[in-house]
Amino acid sequence: MKVNKKLLPIKGHFFLFNAGTAPLVPYLSTYARQLGFSSATVGLIYTVLPIFGLVAKPLFGVIADRFKIQKSLFILFQIVTIVSFSAIYLIPESTTSVAVELDCDNGLAVVKSCYQEEYLIDPCKIQTVASTHEVSACHMNCDMNSPKMWQTVCEHWHMPQYCYSATDSIEYTAYVTNVTIRDECAYIAANNVTLDGNIYTPHCRIGGDYVDINEPCSLKCDNQKLAGAIGERTANMTCLNKTLNYRLCVSDNSTLEQIPKDSNSECKASCELDPKTPWRLMEICEGWNADEADSCHPKTRDGDVIPSNLSFTGYLSLATTQALKECVYVEIKNITLPDGAVHYPNCAFKELFQTSCEIRCDNAVLNEVFVAASDSKANETQYTRQFWLFFLLMIISWVGMAVVVTFADAICFNILGAKVSQYGKQRLWGSVGWGIFSLLTGALIDAFSDGEYKNYAVAFVLMFVFMMGDVIVSCFVKIESTKMSVSILADVGTLLTSLPTVIFFLWTIAVGLCTGLLWQFLFWHLEDIMKLNCNGSDYIKTLQGLVSAIQTFCGEIPFMFVSGYILKRLGHVNMMSLVLFAFGVRFILYSLLTNPWWVLPIEMFQGITFGMFYPTMASYAKVVSPPGTETTVQGLTGAIFEGIGTSLGSFIGGRLYETYGGWNTFQWFGISSLIFCVIHVVVQYFLRDRAGHVGLTQGGYTSIIRYEQPSDMVYIMEDGTDGRELQLR
Repeated sequence: MKVNKKLLPIKGHFFLFNAGTAPLVPYLSTYARQLGFSSATVGLIYTVLPIFGLVAKPLFGVIADRFKIQKSLFILFQIVTIVSFSAIYLIPESTTSVAVELDCDNGLAVVKSCYQEEYLIDPCKIQTVASTHEVSACHMNCDMNSPKMWQTVCEHWHMPQYCYSATDSIEYTAYVTNVTIRDECAYIAANNVTLDGNIYTPHCRIGGDYVDINEPCSLKCDNQKLAGAIGERTANMTCLNKTLNYRLCVSDNSTLEQIPKDSNSECKASCELDPKTPWRLMEICEGWNADEADSCHPKTRDGDVIPSNLSFTGYLSLATTQALKECVYVEIKNITLPDGAVHYPNCAFKELFQTSCEIRCDNAVLNEVFVAASDSKANETQYTRQFWLFFLLMIISWVGMAVVVTFADAICFNILGAKVSQYGKQRLWGSVGWGIFSLLTGALIDAFSDGEYKNYAVAFVLMFVFMMGDVIVSCFVKIESTKMSVSILADVGTLLTSLPTVIFFLWTIAVGLCTGLLWQFLFWHLEDIMKLNCNGSDYIKTLQGLVSAIQTFCGEIPFMFVSGYILKRLGHVNMMSLVLFAFGVRFILYSLLTNPWWVLPIEMFQGITFGMFYPTMASYAKVVSPPGTETTVQGLTGAIFEGIGTSLGSFIGGRLYETYGGWNTFQWFGISSLIFCVIHVVVQYFLRDRAGHVGLTQGGYTSIIRYEQPSDMVYIMEDGTDGRELQLR
């Protein structure tokens, strides 16, 4: 057993680069979902990203080939990737509050958040919140432009300091029915009052949490005896038998005796109120149930502006969370004002208690529920400052990764020289790094997260550590000088005149379509399957990590290790058809899933759909590359795969996913892949005898094309047993 030291640095790059991107790249689409972006928005992002790769790969490939600066650009774009990925984590969390309704339900204040449609409510999130027997502190800022809402706050929340502060009197008409003499005082009872044109029953409360109002009133009665007995004296409002009474105490008892016991009298009352104790008017309005009376509306001191909103911290009882039809309700236990005062937001009448509030809670899942409701009714919230920052940094990081991947393949083939079939054995080290750290990251994210809401900090830390290690290792990569093409673009252009090569590019696009859906929405699909029974949300990232591990260790690594041997036996053409067939079967199986854990055996198909696809694509691009254009052709092939294929797959998949769901989307893509497979087999059958057909298996040999000069074509028969080449010029 020998160790080829010359290949160690490129192996180290593949391992460290993939170990650095694995903690982040597989989870970026679900990270975007957690930020509040819809599937269509995420699909749009991943549609645009490969387009930048489409431009960047061949552009920097031409620059590298022309000036022979592959290594410098290789390391530069690794640093660009590190910086842009790190900056994504530094994007400030959105502070935009979400609008909810503050409503009344059976005398209790509730937060009400409604969706556009009932089916948009995530039952698993509701269950997660309701199962948490805790209290969530929510900063709320409520619209108080409605006088009725101020009335509710003053009377029922017992917060008079926010209203009535300038009220020093109240006038109304009292209808007196009888008079009772007690302790040398007359208690003049009123069974009805008219306040601001409305008739009320003047109930009152005393004892417990309430205090007697005891405010002086001047009474002008139409009953002469009653008016004579009162005279210019004032009678204090009081409570007797839970009914409004006026207490009149005089030194001359004979005057009181002249007052008739059963007095039917209409009295104009003018009562003074102490502005320092505005709660007295609050008690009057609440006891009389005089909410609609103008006198019970909020007033302030001269020169003060009635506040347009009320800010406080509401403590929501999460166990009361429930979904009814298209709305979600959560009860407010109590509130705390900025000055620290605690109040209980009770209510009496629903029509007086309904306003809009901005809310931000310390429970992440509850925030997601409110954000989803808001987003379901206002699509423009998708394109916030947070979205554009995320989008810009994703573009930069995607360009960085695209260039690094392209250059790594070209550098690897440069080091391998004629041993093209050994590429898979180098590239599999990338799968090792990917498999280990995608699994580890998924488990760590779950461990450091609270329920369904995930904390991705550990992913960014691992990315930074391994990517920095990759930069260091890449400095030791040695690139041998290659023959320079005089006219790079012209040489590359000759590839497009070859029908088999054009079919290869179309196949690359078809595989890219399937890969785009797989990369962006497989994890979404698993989360949606999990929501069918709401079990396992605490471990979904661990499952997603296991998916990546199975893909790499049971799929990519074994197949990449033997990819050279398999390609020699089957040929590129047959392998292309097999990749499409494997995608079709894989996607149809996804469409049948009802338990997310059954996805693990399906991931064995990754060995064919990527473990064999990538060596097939990369080696094919290598052998058809005219000398001096290797990096350019690798960049062009990668750009077609990602810039066209995965871009369209992300866009079409995102639209279908949002409209028809994951099950239908994967089923339709699977059927389409099988159709493409049949078409590819038929087309290749009719082209099998054409000269210059690349990858056609002929007995124990595989025929390939290599360009020695722009005007020359060498037809090479590579022995399937020992790799010897027989050249026919």
